Amino acid sequence: MTTETKPETTAAPTLERRHLVVRIGPSSWVVRPRMVAVTLTGLALMLLLFLLSVGVSDYPLTPLDVARILLGGGTRIENVVVLSDSLPRALVSVLVGFALGTAGALSQLIARNPLATPDILGITAGSSAAAVAAIAFANSWGAWLAGVGVPAAALIGGLVTAIVMYVLAWPGRKANHGINPLRLVLIGVGVTWLLQALTSFLLTRADIKDVARAQVWLVGSVSQSTWSSVWPVAIAVVLGIVVITMMSRQIDALSLGQDMARGLGVRTTAVSTTVLLVAVGLTAMAVSAAGPIAFIALLAPQIGMRLARTPVPTPLLAGVIGAILVLAGDLLCRTILPNGLPVGIVTAAVGGPFLIYLMISMSRKATV
Repeated sequence: MTTETKPETTAAPTLERRHLVVRIGPSSWVVRPRMVAVTLTGLALMLLLFLLSVGVSDYPLTPLDVARILLGGGTRIENVVVLSDSLPRALVSVLVGFALGTAGALSQLIARNPLATPDILGITAGSSAAAVAAIAFANSWGAWLAGVGVPAAALIGGLVTAIVMYVLAWPGRKANHGINPLRLVLIGVGVTWLLQALTSFLLTRADIKDVARAQVWLVGSVSQSTWSSVWPVAIAVVLGIVVITMMSRQIDALSLGQDMARGLGVRTTAVSTTVLLVAVGLTAMAVSAAGPIAFIALLAPQIGMRLARTPVPTPLLAGVIGAILVLAGDLLCRTILPNGLPVGIVTAAVGGPFLIYLMISMSRKATV
């Protein structure tokens, strides 16, 4: 095993950094100290917020008490409070935030555009429309969607939307380039509005009790989380991490652009399709568990990119940042803000101004 330290520079002075090349036999890995430090710090903060979230209940516990209970040292009452009530909500917050953050980074890498997130590309809206049909029309024409379950219905809706969006954005056989990022975003915005209109129409035709249930879910909330909400998104996150890890070199090459990636021997169409499917799966499972929590897919990759000073979003770091955002937002809703406020309202309040800042920043760069 050998290590080498090399300076790495980019066009932007703020991105100048050093990295380590670790070689074990014929294999080698690039290790960026700042990236490692930011990721480890993020994981530590995520763990602290997770313990705080589990401890917030009618039977308040300190983080040390929560750790003791999770390690098997709790009383019967403490085990009931933590394992049956608080723990599923905290786990769903972590998993949903991680899934949305990772999916946002993957979609931004594919489109090479910070605005290309599942929220804007219509994937979230497609998953939401299918899930609303399964929730609000379980006793009528939506019975087949309810039969497969809300997670599967959300996955179907997200996949169908992604396919439609991809087909509409495809430049055609005669084009010598891939999908235009601006075209993809514009089509995604149009598809999103159409699906949101469809969802609103479905709500006007549903029973009032089902509408109330679906409406709380549409805002984005983890308050009704149970163990049945944990497993689908947990499986999706584990599979997503495995695929991203196995394809990390191809994803890194793809972030350089379609032409550069082809020159490096990457099958860009196959890699882009696989990455898009992973993003759709993560988004659909997150939406099925907690609803469309706004702006996490936009915020997490951009925050992670700025903290680690990388030229493009890093999916796994974005997932950690996404988990922190959802945990922090849910803690605010349960401690400081009015009781019962969904976490989606907090993330929307933070994400709206950030979106304006991002658009102004992109506009200034385009004029330079």
